[in-house]
Amino acid sequence: MEYFTAMLIVYTLRDVQFEAEIYYETERKCGDAMMDGIEFYKTIYKHERDTLIRCIATDIPSTSPRPKLRKVNQ
Repeated sequence: MEYFTAMLIVYTLRDVQFEAEIYYETERKCGDAMMDGIEFYKTIYKHERDTLIRCIATDIPSTSPRPKLRKVNQ
């Protein structure tokens, strides 16, 4: 089963800490998005060293389990 995963972005700008969360349907999609945003990370990190971007899995299912049909004995 797949679970929602939050991308957590934390950085400080002029002594003010900012946080953002973006939710993805799977941990894989979060990781892919994080790698796609590596230039964004480099831009922030160049100016502020107190920067964090990571994916955090939740315990909230992103898909509903589907029951499987059983074969009928005849």
